[in-house]
Amino acid sequence: MELRFMVRTFWASFISSLKMVIRYVTLRGLVAFNISVPLFFILTSWVIGEFMTGGTGISSFFTETTGIADYLSFVTIGFAFNSFIFSAVFGGSHAIRGEQQHGTAELVFVTPSNKLTWLLGKMMGNLVFSIVTFFTLLLFGAVLFGYYPKAPPNIPLAVVGILLTMIALMAFGFVFAGICFMAKREHELSQVLWPVMVLFSGLAFPITNFPLWWKIIAWMIPVTHGVEITRNALLLGSSFSDPNILFGLGILVLQMIILLPIGTILYTKMENVAKKKGTLGTY
Repeated sequence: MELRFMVRTFWASFISSLKMVIRYVTLRGLVAFNISVPLFFILTSWVIGEFMTGGTGISSFFTETTGIADYLSFVTIGFAFNSFIFSAVFGGSHAIRGEQQHGTAELVFVTPSNKLTWLLGKMMGNLVFSIVTFFTLLLFGAVLFGYYPKAPPNIPLAVVGILLTMIALMAFGFVFAGICFMAKREHELSQVLWPVMVLFSGLAFPITNFPLWWKIIAWMIPVTHGVEITRNALLLGSSFSDPNILFGLGILVLQMIILLPIGTILYTKMENVAKKKGTLGTY
């Protein structure tokens, strides 16, 4: 019985999230809006790459470091992951903030429904559009700059890497959503956390030659492993049997196992504190 109610809660929250996202804008307009920011990042990287390589776009040092010949293909896949960061990490807090601002947060959180299931539905609704945005941005990158893979892309591996990354990132989303009960500054906090994740995840550059302390921080972020697996799958044609791929997949699974329970516990504690203090709906 409880499972049936949880499924109904998830589905209602999921559909509600989809409707809220496209309520005031068409799907085409939403995709265009979501790809505009990473597209300008890619264009900036293109200008820098052209300047640094004398217009060839090819760097022997970069190729030796990553095994990938084309820097723009590397960057395009990296910045395409922006959509997953925003949806999985900030989608839950954005949903809670919206309920607070509309004065409906207390009505939602006093119901007997499972709140984690409700939050998960909101996050998954955002992730649907993130997947569309991700592949649309890859298409734009291919049309504008072209792709230069060394082998046929391994699509199944790329899909597995993306899915595991999204699930692992949800742990961060639970914690960030709980913080939103206390801080009431979802937008400001996301503007601080997002650049940190982009910097340390190596979306625009390889982290291979950075100091050990930098690598340790990077390895703790699921995006680091997800984007590397996806790059290797799409640009190098790597397979599941590749030791580096197996290591990255193993880390993502381990992060899921460790981070999701921690994120769930922290979120529940912060929700209970907000209920006791009567700050669920205040903003």
